[in-house]
This record gives sequence, C-alpha cells and structure tokens, in this order.
Amino acid sequence: MATSPIIKFENVSRSFGIGPVLENVSFEIAPGESTCLIGPNGGGKTTLLRLMLGLIKPDCGKVEIFGSRPSRARRKMAYVPQHIRFDPLFPVNALDIVLMGRLNHLRFGRFCDDCKSTAYECLADVGLADAAHRPFADLSGGQRQRVLIARALACKPDLLLLDEPTANIDLSVEARLLDTFAELRKRMSIIMVSHDLDLISHITDDYVLCVHQHVHRHPVDDLSGDVIREIYSSERRVEHERKTLHGQGDHSHCDHS
Repeated sequence: MATSPIIKFENVSRSFGIGPVLENVSFEIAPGESTCLIGPNGGGKTTLLRLMLGLIKPDCGKVEIFGSRPSRARRKMAYVPQHIRFDPLFPVNALDIVLMGRLNHLRFGRFCDDCKSTAYECLADVGLADAAHRPFADLSGGQRQRVLIARALACKPDLLLLDEPTANIDLSVEARLLDTFAELRKRMSIIMVSHDLDLISHITDDYVLCVHQHVHRHPVDDLSGDVIREIYSSERRVEHERKTLHGQGDHSHCDHS
C-alpha cells in the first residue's frame, strides 16, 4: 500500500505585484524525508514555506500537507522565521517565548508542569538551558534565533520548517545545532532554507530542492562549490537549471533544433 506524501505541490503558481514568484511547481516529500531549499534571493524559497504553512494561497494549483489543506495541518507543523519583530520593552524572558509553543496546552491561564519541563528541555537542546530566565531583549541576535528554534520544538511537530536558522549564529553554536538537527531528523521531517553545505549534509543525504521560480530536485552528492556558484549566479543559473532538468528528462527548457 502506497504511503501518502507529507507535502504535495501540484502545478502551483504564485505571483505578487512584481510578477510570478513561483510558476507551475510540482513536487512531493515522502514521510520521513527531510531536505533543504536552496536558490538565489527572491527565487521563491520563503514563498514556498508560506504556502506550506497556509499563510498565503496559490494563484492556481494545489498544496496538500499531510493529505489536507495547509490550514488544517498547522498543529502538525512548526515554523522558525529568519527575522522577527518584537518590542524590546515587553517584559518577557526566554522561557516565556518557548512556552508560546505550548499555548494549545494552556489550562485556566496556566501552563502545567509538563509544559514547563518540555520548554526547559527544548532550551537545553539549543544550548540555552542557563538562559531560561534572562530577558529576551538582553539576548544576542543568535541567542534569540536559538530561542525561536526551541519554541518551535516545544510544539512537538511532525514537520519543522526553518528559514535560514543559522544566519545570525556564531560557528561554535552552529556546530551544536548541526548535531541537534541530525537528531531531530530521526523523529520529524525538516524543510530548511539554507545554502550552507555543512548544514545541508546534516539535514538530507539524498537531494535538495533548487528554487528559482521553478523547483527541481538536485542530488546532494552532486553539490560542490562550483555547482553552488552556478545555482546562485544570475549569469549561470538559467543554464544550470536547463542542464539539470534535461538530465531528469524534462526538456521543456531545451532547444532541440
């Protein structure tokens, strides 16, 4: 019996005022799979995540998460944005932020001991066990990002979506997070926006999704510094995409005259 994909995009397009951001996108993610989204700025990676979350709807096509429309599957997902906006004067500490991931367990205006235990464990997972009661505004940019990852983990999701989670994190902390992500893969699927080859290797062994208006799979084994430069170079990525699709049997971008 075939297993249904946890993520399914079928002929999805999405435009904004500047024109099409994603066009005729189709792909599937099977249960237990994790992968990274790579591609140039403005290529549609964040839009792809927002479609998965149901924060925006496609202009045409169909998006399914766990066999349902995204809005019905949100309790199974958690999301870590690349940037956050917050009021630095708001009196909230790191533990308070993480507990926001347990709001659906709030009873009579209070969190149970199990919720607090989960929040502490998640802070420990990202290396911030000793910062639980520090004001969020006093934390560095990298520490805030780690708190947001801990908040996402507190939801106990089946699918974790992350948008450049290590962008503001120093190398020593990133090394610990790499091990954390490798462990998380064992109990949930992870979809992560990244261009870091070391990070990609901890998320997936098989393929990445190259996103630049269209989406195609690219084997991880074929990624190298030169290939990454092709994918991100405005001068070379059109030819890179054509060659990749050609190798996968899609000749829609070829000129076979």
